[in-house]
Amino acid sequence: MVNLVEKILCVEVLEKISRMQRFLRLEPEIARQQGIEVLSIFATAIDGILDNLNPILIRLSEDTQLDTWETLATVRRLSDIVNSVDELHLQLQFVHGAWVRPETHVFVKSVLDFIPRTRRQEKVSVILSNSYSFEESDLSSYFEYALGTTNVRIAIQRETPTVFLPKIERDNPLNWANLVHECGHADYAGINELFRQQRIIPDQANDATKNMLSRWAEEIYCDVFATEVLGPAYLASFATFALARVGAGGAERSSETHPADIVRISIVRDVLEKNDLKVMLNDEWRDYGDLTSFFYNALEERTKLDRKYVGYARPWPQPSFILHDFVDAVCEEIDQLISLSQQLTPKDFTRIRPLVVKRLARGIPISSYPKSELQQSVARGSLAQDTLKFDQLKQAVQEHRTLLWEIANAGWLHKIEILYPSAFQLFFTATDVPLQEKIMNWGKELEAIDKLLLKSIESSEIQRLMETT
Repeated sequence: MVNLVEKILCVEVLEKISRMQRFLRLEPEIARQQGIEVLSIFATAIDGILDNLNPILIRLSEDTQLDTWETLATVRRLSDIVNSVDELHLQLQFVHGAWVRPETHVFVKSVLDFIPRTRRQEKVSVILSNSYSFEESDLSSYFEYALGTTNVRIAIQRETPTVFLPKIERDNPLNWANLVHECGHADYAGINELFRQQRIIPDQANDATKNMLSRWAEEIYCDVFATEVLGPAYLASFATFALARVGAGGAERSSETHPADIVRISIVRDVLEKNDLKVMLNDEWRDYGDLTSFFYNALEERTKLDRKYVGYARPWPQPSFILHDFVDAVCEEIDQLISLSQQLTPKDFTRIRPLVVKRLARGIPISSYPKSELQQSVARGSLAQDTLKFDQLKQAVQEHRTLLWEIANAGWLHKIEILYPSAFQLFFTATDVPLQEKIMNWGKELEAIDKLLLKSIESSEIQRLMETT
């Protein structure tokens, strides 16, 4: 497909804009009327961002390959537009917005169930954030620090692990995958045990480097945690988040607190390949391999171009050690420590495609599936019902509930195979339809799949409660 990565990035930007428009409509009618001036400023700002994006959409509609310099200019411009959306997101502080959805709490609680009981937090709180970033903090410590800067000392004396979700992702379960990484930070016991493994930090590193590597080790721990909980769905969510920063050389830029995105995604891919956890794409997308390869290769393609043509100042000095050795040492320790209470297997992933084809694509929530071979045999008529015992018959007619990792992976597969082609047809076909009207139609498609996935999470949780009573 011509200019595939640039089109994906455009669609992801348009999705952010559409979700912001939806969030601004969440306020009750009376509140929106009282704040109409504020909302009109947001609407004007969004229209301005779309005006800047429109020339790129028109060029990609020509369906001819961009040359190298056009590609660089396009990705850099898209990065600027992403930054403008992020900046506008910060201004959502002027809009009260809504509380976190109950499905988000169900999602986070289900993630915590993967952590062994002896290390598991009873609860991790969720807060909608004005900043477009996914973060974790001990909220009690944060409050103590914030008040301490004003010479007011308090001691809450309890941990309150909290994850932060960008406001415009409130209704988007696919990007809640990033919250799984943040929940990994709340596995305090596991991370502390990792830090006790002295061999992960090179002896020759100075104090500043040791501090940086400790933070990197924790980020890698959380990436591996999220990968073992969600599989390819985590890489997909992380990669789309990272793609937006590639235009500024961001994929290879490390910081004092985080390794470079391309390093982290390479680690995630290695974990998936080691465990043979794959979600294969259909015939139309077969050239791009599986879900992991699709997004990893998209990011690597952009990174290679920046590596060749775009220079940037590295904000932190390069540590005097071999990064590969450090990563290998950390991952080896993580394999011993992470010890999740549930383990994904390649066989589990055979269920993902039927969930998409037979359920999501038909507008049906994916809260359950026909799990047993016995059930399938009865459905095919190869096993007579009068030969079954009562318990066998009960198992044969009941469907088993889907888990969150299944909903997330099926959702991402549906996005690649159905939503992306729909968006390409809508935005990259030359028509007289105004861009604002196109994005409104796209928003309806996004809202429809969001509702399906949210209903899937809700129904799965209801079924879990029924099974345990």
